Amino acid sequence: MRFRPQHLIWVVVGVVLGGVLVYVATAEQPGKRIQTGNVITKTLGTADGNATASFDIALQEGGDAEHEADHVFEALANPAVASASLDVENLRLDVRFDDAQATESDIRRLLVASGYVKATLDDAVPATLSADGKSQEIKIGVSDKLEPALVRASPGIPLRLVFGEGTDHLSSVTIEGLGVKLDLTQGGAAAEVPDPKPGSYDIVCAEGYADGTLIVE
Repeated sequence: MRFRPQHLIWVVVGVVLGGVLVYVATAEQPGKRIQTGNVITKTLGTADGNATASFDIALQEGGDAEHEADHVFEALANPAVASASLDVENLRLDVRFDDAQATESDIRRLLVASGYVKATLDDAVPATLSADGKSQEIKIGVSDKLEPALVRASPGIPLRLVFGEGTDHLSSVTIEGLGVKLDLTQGGAAAEVPDPKPGSYDIVCAEGYADGTLIVE
């Protein structure tokens, strides 16, 4: 068979297409999940994973880490997160993220909010103190959860709690011990606590469950 220029073109096209197919099959595409030994890794987005943060994970659903891994990964839904690896034996999570879009604290807050990392006082979002230091305010957004769900205030300083509009299980909130009970269905609501006393207070939803916590310390 005599080799002709058009044959060369088809060879080149074939090589290029082959390379594209190999890339598609092997590239780190969002949603790709692999397991190597005890470590499950999932690609979560296209962000530049130039930074890594590690966390000790607390399981929530019966202690089956392999089953719960996908729920842990779902808790990391954020444009700044590139991928995550969970060691199902040691319960250690490594998260790769773009440090131009988020900080390690931002990633930690995602995991604290989902319950996979145990919250500490340092994780609580502080109240905003007025310029004269005589009052403080906390604003809490409401969707299917409270955001932030863990807040803190100083004792003895008048506190204003402002909640966004809520529905369903967050149609109302109650904070026993502070005398707070709010209907959130009409554009949200606010409560004044003249003299908050030290302690940890559950923010209870309309169904009677604690959806958040206020720490006064």
